[in-house]
Amino acid sequence: MARPKKTETENQEEIKTVSPNDLEWTDYVLDLLSEDEKISGNPTTDGLRRIFEKALNCTLLESRSDVVQSPSIDNEKRATVVHTLVYILNDSSLDTEFKTRATSGSADVYWGNCDKIYRNHPVAVAETRAEGRALRRALKLRKVVAAEELAKEIEDHPDHDSINKITNNQINFIDVLSKRLDINPLKLLESLAIVSKNVYDISYDDAAKTITALSEYQQSHNIPQSVKGYDTNWK
Repeated sequence: MARPKKTETENQEEIKTVSPNDLEWTDYVLDLLSEDEKISGNPTTDGLRRIFEKALNCTLLESRSDVVQSPSIDNEKRATVVHTLVYILNDSSLDTEFKTRATSGSADVYWGNCDKIYRNHPVAVAETRAEGRALRRALKLRKVVAAEELAKEIEDHPDHDSINKITNNQINFIDVLSKRLDINPLKLLESLAIVSKNVYDISYDDAAKTITALSEYQQSHNIPQSVKGYDTNWK
């Protein structure tokens, strides 16, 4: 006997929808990006901007940047930018007053956290990073960093002996990976018997040892509770 055809309603019920509260949400959003919108697996701000309205089923009303700190000699040529997104959800089940949302992201950029090639354009870099963070926050992406937030060729601290001491490249890598894994860098250093009152006084070899430990935790996912709890003020 032939099976009765399913109604359109039954077919729709079988289609799994993914919402921002689901564990698979981040993977769903990243799958909307093309390969050239990712760098080493990290989404670009351009890519997140392209898929933003589609992923959230919304209409973007405003996307603006506000420079809250301009580069000067007194602040080490540091630029701070806040980017704000205002959008309305295209969800008929919501009351009008709950459809409009606003999300902001901020970034500050100076010679110590910016690629050498872009260090003379801190406002532009900060604007891109701030927008990327706003997009990530609005999209509710978990453990994801926009490609523009990472730097590869950072100029070393002026007071550093780059041969014997930790470099800004190493500090940046430790910070990014610690944040991603929810690890407190200071607790990690203590667990590795690396003692220093100032992170900039840590030796190059000890920094390499710390990075190795972080990489191992990233692969094994076996992170001791004693080093958990990322702290933004560890430096």
